[in-house]
Amino acid sequence: MTPEQLRALLEEVAAQAARTGELPDEAQAGPPAGPLFRPTDTRVAGVVADWVTPVAQRWAPQIDLEPRDLARVLAQGLTRQKSVAAVEVAPSGLIALTLEDSARSAIVPLVIDDQDHYALAAGEHRHDLVEAPGSRLVNDPVRSAQLAHARLCRIIRNAEAAGVDRRPSTRLGELTHVAERHLLVALADLPQRLATHVGDEVQQRRAVTDLAALADAWDHPVRPTVVGVHPQPVHGARLLLADAVRIVLRNGLARLGAAAPERM
Repeated sequence: MTPEQLRALLEEVAAQAARTGELPDEAQAGPPAGPLFRPTDTRVAGVVADWVTPVAQRWAPQIDLEPRDLARVLAQGLTRQKSVAAVEVAPSGLIALTLEDSARSAIVPLVIDDQDHYALAAGEHRHDLVEAPGSRLVNDPVRSAQLAHARLCRIIRNAEAAGVDRRPSTRLGELTHVAERHLLVALADLPQRLATHVGDEVQQRRAVTDLAALADAWDHPVRPTVVGVHPQPVHGARLLLADAVRIVLRNGLARLGAAAPERM
């Protein structure tokens, strides 16, 4: 699920709570404008949630409620949504959201179906940039994203050579490892993150290289590791994930004006 889809879910929950009297009538107008959801910090040990939102802290003063009281009502409504697996409310009113596996992995087909536009600026179309070998310095921060892109291309080539295919019936809900969850959430968040920092080259570059770092941390096999063993459904799911991350890195590099080499 994307941040926009999460906002729509939250708006639906708030409107329903207003209709039943759990929230003031003003809640039907929806939460404040601007980004509401951000990925959980992957550096914090023990983190299991996918997204966090300070919406209750920002919204409560506008509808004359305490942040924690508003957060509790929103959390109760969110737990009734089919796409939500768990919701936690901190004493400050911060809400942490964990999605069902199928809802989290739905970002993969969305990226693949919109691969010429996803994570690009509005009105911008994908175009392949060609870069001369050795034109970037070893310590260039963009190089890490280029290396991650090339690694994913190699993983995809090897998986396809081993007979792993991209079936429409692939169960993407099998992408449940922590590293895969972090990647799926980062894919969903990148367009919002890039849009938030338009004009800030440092933050734009950091957004792309952070995704590259998550891609490098993901080392689950995308093809059988034993000769003679047939590919399993999870291999097909991982192949699609690798392709989606490759697409987003390629588009992110294009947005930075950098090429996305398939081999390095």
